[in-house]
This record gives sequence, C-alpha cells and structure tokens, in this order.
Amino acid sequence: MTSEGKPRALDVAELTAPGDVPSVDVVDMAHRRRRHQDRLAGTVRGLPPEETATADGTDAIAALVLGTAINVQIGDEQPPLMLQALQHGRTWSEIATAAGLTVEQARAAYMTWADTLGDSDRAQALGLAG
Repeated sequence: MTSEGKPRALDVAELTAPGDVPSVDVVDMAHRRRRHQDRLAGTVRGLPPEETATADGTDAIAALVLGTAINVQIGDEQPPLMLQALQHGRTWSEIATAAGLTVEQARAAYMTWADTLGDSDRAQALGLAG
C-alpha cells in the first residue's frame, strides 16, 4: 500500500533481521507477512504485477523476520495489559490463561516489566501484583 502515492517505509524495507522492521502497527506487519507467505505458497491474489514475481528465499526470510517482530511487539504490550486486567480485578490465573502462560510465567514477565517503571508507577504495579 502507499500513502499519498509514496511507498510506506514497511513496503520498501529490506527485511533480513527484526531490527530492519520500521516502527509500524502489528496489522501492517501481518499484511506484509501474508504477502510474502502467499508468494511462497504461489497463491498471490489481487497484487500488482511487480509483487507477483516468483518467490525466493527473501520471501521466507522476510516472513520469518516479520513474525519475530510481531511477536516482540505483542510481547511488549502484554505487561501493560496485565496491569489493566489486575486493575479491573482479574486473577493471575485468568491473566495467565489469556496470555498462554503459566501463572508463574505471567507473574515473572509482569514483575520484570514493573521493575522498569518509575518509582510511583512501579509501586502501584507491584501493589497490584499481590
């Protein structure tokens, strides 16, 4: 996709490592990843001719890079969502289940994140951790 006729940074980035992914929304990353996966599967639909070229190893690497970047971004978003769940009275068991973790893993991720907060926010986050 383009923005005002100009390609977006994600559309032109050469993706060989997670650090190559520009700061964009997870949805945009997922769309580009799907394009690479479709090319690899030979199921390209509705793409311009320049995007329908034969797939190669760069598509596989780009799809892997984008998958990793998506996982990192989602992982970064989990502890603040855990905080919000705790603020709304949810239990560690519920939070762990929702995150696909054990209670111990969820708590450890949350506590590690809480330790990075400023004093006041850390105190509030740790107070909710129970």
